[in-house]
Parts: sequence; structure tokens; C-alpha cells
Amino acid sequence: MTVELRVRVNDGGRLEDLREWMGGHPGVTVRPVARAPERNSQGTVWDFLAVVCATGGPVVAAVRALQIWIEAQVTEIEIEVGDRRIKVTSRTAGAVLPQVLAAAQALETAPEPAEGADDSA
Repeated sequence: MTVELRVRVNDGGRLEDLREWMGGHPGVTVRPVARAPERNSQGTVWDFLAVVCATGGPVVAAVRALQIWIEAQVTEIEIEVGDRRIKVTSRTAGAVLPQVLAAAQALETAPEPAEGADDSA
């Protein structure tokens, strides 16, 4: 099982810095996700980073890497874990990121839907 965090940075130009910082942790895959291109624009802009973590230690490592990165920045990020969205600033990272970790760990222990199950009742 894996857990996905969606990380948005207030200053989208810093996503590349964050992607590089997050990369290289065993069990953690970081992939930029582009938003739809705006009309009459050249190229695409990244909307967020999808951080996919293997269960257990990699989730802890990913959240800790986020904490270290954001505490060194003057910015705000938004992390989406399951159906929760959590805003984090450099001042609140130490207090707020444990909530992100708890939400990610709750997803690890949640039962997976049965194959072929249809939720559209």
C-alpha cells in the first residue's frame, strides 16, 4: 500500500526546488503534476507535487523532509492527504506537520476498497 500527499506551494516557481529536495528518499516518489495550460500560453505550469510514499518509514521521512524545507523558506504550502487540506507556513511547520503525518498514517491503516466494489449507490 502507498499513501499520496499532494503538495502545493504558494510560489509555484519553488516546486522544482521542493521536488529536488524530496527526491532521493527510499520509498518516496515525487512527481510534478501540471495544470491545464492557459489559453494563449506557452507550455504548462506545475500545479502540485504528488508525493507517493510506501507505508511506514517513508511517510515519516517525507513529512520530515517537508518540515525541514518549509522551515527554511518564507512561503506557504498546502498539503492534501486524502480528503484533508492543511496549510503550513514556516512558523507553523513544527506544529502542523504532525497532523499531516497522522492523516497519512490513518490512510495507511484504512481498509482498501474491495476490487470491483461500486460506490455509486
